[in-house]
Amino acid sequence: MVRRIAMLLSATLVLATGCGVDDDEVVNLKEGENLSDTPYCGSLGCADPFRYCAELFLEFGRSPPLCVVENICDRLECANTNRRCAVFDGFPGQVKCIDN
Repeated sequence: MVRRIAMLLSATLVLATGCGVDDDEVVNLKEGENLSDTPYCGSLGCADPFRYCAELFLEFGRSPPLCVVENICDRLECANTNRRCAVFDGFPGQVKCIDN
């Protein structure tokens, strides 16, 4: 019985966290920008003290945790032009669009 409850809770957690990104939260790279120079986060965060670990809310889903710079929103634009890019703290943090 305990095993069955644990499996149910695990499945619920996967479904709840595996959802896609809301269309209003989507960020896109500005033309000419790329993330090829952006390293992935390690289990302890980023090796570079001037970067922090965050997921980008892209149209196909959340990115893997990346080591981004504080001004990452300068390289991004919102898919919905009535919104603005914002960075949320946490581990990993979140980079997504919010109401103006």
